[in-house]
Amino acid sequence: MKYFLKIFTVAFLVFVILFSGVFLAFNTFMKDSQAYVPVDREEDEHFAEEEIYIEDDLQRAVVNSNRVNFVLLGLEGPRSDSIMFVSFDPDNGGLDIISIPRDTYYPRVGYEGLGKKKINAVYGDHGAEGVKEVVSDILWGIPVDYYVTVTYKGAEAIVNSIGGVPVTIPSPGMYYRDDYDNPPLVINFPPGPRVLNGADAVKFLRYRKPSPGSGGLDRHGDLGRIKAQQEFIQAALEKALKLGNIPGLVATSFRHVRTDITLQEAMKYGKDAMGIKMSNVTMRTLPGEDRYQGGLSYFFHSVKETRELLLDIYGARDENTESEEINDMETVMDSQR
Repeated sequence: MKYFLKIFTVAFLVFVILFSGVFLAFNTFMKDSQAYVPVDREEDEHFAEEEIYIEDDLQRAVVNSNRVNFVLLGLEGPRSDSIMFVSFDPDNGGLDIISIPRDTYYPRVGYEGLGKKKINAVYGDHGAEGVKEVVSDILWGIPVDYYVTVTYKGAEAIVNSIGGVPVTIPSPGMYYRDDYDNPPLVINFPPGPRVLNGADAVKFLRYRKPSPGSGGLDRHGDLGRIKAQQEFIQAALEKALKLGNIPGLVATSFRHVRTDITLQEAMKYGKDAMGIKMSNVTMRTLPGEDRYQGGLSYFFHSVKETRELLLDIYGARDENTESEEINDMETVMDSQR
C-alpha cells in the first residue's frame, strides 16, 4: 500500500493549490474519524538508551529547521498495515521517508492483549493523532506535524489512474491463498515482467510469504515486504511524474484520504513542493531487528541507529557521540605510546 504515499506527499499539496475552491469544508471534512485517546508508553528497558542524552544536539537541529513532518498510514480496518514517516524540507526540496515496520515493538499501559505491543495496533486504540505521538516517541521526540490516512480502495484508484505500474515478479513467482479473508484473497503472479492494475498492485504489496507447499516466493516477513514496496514506489512515482497529471491523480484518490492538514497549510507547503525532483527523494527503513518475545515476533528498533539516522536527515552532528569517540581514540593512542 505504501507505493502511492510518496506521490501523495507532493501531489496532494499541488492539487489543493489548483483546486482550493472545491474544499470549502476542507478543514473539517478531511479529518480522520477514529477517536483520539492519549498514549501512555510502558516503562521498558528497550528505550533506556534515550536517557543518556541530556544536551540534545538533535533537538537543537530540529528547532533550527524548517522541515515539516507527516505520518502516512495505509489502513486495513482498525490497524495500520503500512506506516511511513515523511520529512519535507522546503528550503531545498528534499523529501526523506522512513518506513516503519508494522510489527515495531511499542508497549502501552493498559494494553496487554495479543498483538497490542505492536505499533500497527495503535491506530485502532488511539486514532491517527495517537499514531503521531507514538511515531514521534520512537523518533527521539521529532515532531510529527500531520497525519494522512488512506484505504486499499484509495491505493487501487491511484494505480488505475496512471494506467498501472510496471514490475518484474521475482522467480519462482508469488502464490498465496486465504479463504478466510473477505472476500477470499488469491495471489497468483508467475515470474516475469507485468503491469499491475490497482487490485493486483494491492495484492503485490500485501504479499509476505507463500501458501504452504506452493513453492512461491518468501519475502521473509515485513522487512522483505517493505523493500519490495519501496522499489514499487520508485516505479509508480516515476510513471506518475512522466504523465504530468498529478492534480488529476490526487483528485481520483481524494475521497479515500483523511488528514489534519488545513487548507491554508496545504497551500503554503504546496508552493514549495511543486519543484521537487526524484533525485531529492531518499527512502530508508527504521533500523532494528526481528526477534521473538513472549511467543510473538516483534521488530525492535535500534534506538542508537535511529538517532544517527535522524541526525543525518537533519544535517546535525552528535557532540555526545563525537566526545565519546575522541576519548576512545585518545585512550587507544595512549596505550600505544
